[in-house]
Amino acid sequence: MKNYIKIKSRNFGFYYGRNKVLSNIDIDIEEKTITAIIGPSGCGKSTFLRSFNRMNDLLLNTSIEGDVTIDGVNIYKRENDVVELRKRVGMVFQRPNPFPKSIYDNIAYGPLLHKRYKKQEMDMIVENSLKKAALWNEVKHKLVSNALELSGGQQQRLCIARVLAVNSEIILMDEPASALDPISTQKIEDLIDELRHSYTIVIVTHNMQQAARVSQKTAFLLTEEIGQPATLIEYGDTKNIFTKPNDSRTENYITGRFG
Repeated sequence: MKNYIKIKSRNFGFYYGRNKVLSNIDIDIEEKTITAIIGPSGCGKSTFLRSFNRMNDLLLNTSIEGDVTIDGVNIYKRENDVVELRKRVGMVFQRPNPFPKSIYDNIAYGPLLHKRYKKQEMDMIVENSLKKAALWNEVKHKLVSNALELSGGQQQRLCIARVLAVNSEIILMDEPASALDPISTQKIEDLIDELRHSYTIVIVTHNMQQAARVSQKTAFLLTEEIGQPATLIEYGDTKNIFTKPNDSRTENYITGRFG
């Protein structure tokens, strides 16, 4: 049985001004699957990731071509509500970015933007979100403490909990463990693996071992010549990409011959 396709891009291209950085990318991302995007630095991995919740719209003088659909709806149509899109498609960045507020208020911030809640309802959202992010037992006795007092790994899990608090369906992660120590990285990877049963996750990583460990699907982007846009070289099951890729360029990158 074929898995449901949650995100689809067709002939997708992206421009910074007149500079085309992505070209002709076709990809089908399956629901409740972890998809890793790999490729050399500067090949547009993060730009492609941010196209799924239109975060690139916040940059000046950018444009796209082609389509990106979520659940069959083109997210770049003018009538689409970008605020609602970013609620459905949450983002976790490379470095933890908690608000300079209490742990509780960090989680409550997103839900309260969309709706008024009774205190008891909000308490439950905070607790459930922190439990899903595997952080509740570490912080339940200090919810009023400033989130900036948490360790780096705890801050990153807090940022994941913030995404979960607004009932996101898709979680985008841009190198979420690259600034963390090995123990914190392991906790993040374990959490990602747990979350995939309920969420569609797309992760950009420069760490080949991490991509092989956490993902079920892998997409390899590559800029073949300086000044040319990146294209999708290969996309498929992670096991196949890492053990028997169809394209020699994929094999060369994964084995460290370039990049």
